[in-house]
Amino acid sequence: MASAALGLVLVVVAAGRYVDGSAQANDAAYAAARAASLEPTSAGGMEAGRQAAETALAERGKSCLNLSVSFAGSDFAPGGQVIARVSCTVSLVDTGALGRQLGLQPNRVFTEQAVVPIETYRSGSNQ
Repeated sequence: MASAALGLVLVVVAAGRYVDGSAQANDAAYAAARAASLEPTSAGGMEAGRQAAETALAERGKSCLNLSVSFAGSDFAPGGQVIARVSCTVSLVDTGALGRQLGLQPNRVFTEQAVVPIETYRSGSNQ
């Protein structure tokens, strides 16, 4: 009975880590898109977005290996939109042998995307 209960707990922990990894990447993508949308220039927006993604992950206390933030397809002009795509490699080693039995790899890449509109009447240059 105790081993069945322990197995159930380990399944819940493994599933939680998997879901949390996806949520980390999603939060970072939204933070990046939002921060980038507030900057008056595309260069400033991309830099602010990268920093916001790093900060969002750091605030959650999680480590993200190989963080990648891109803004492909974004239109930084007033009335446009910022599209932030974040890829983050999360370690799932702590799921242990049960995680491997469930098919979880020790490291998993989570990729999420967020889209934030830019205000139509904002001022600033698009450079």
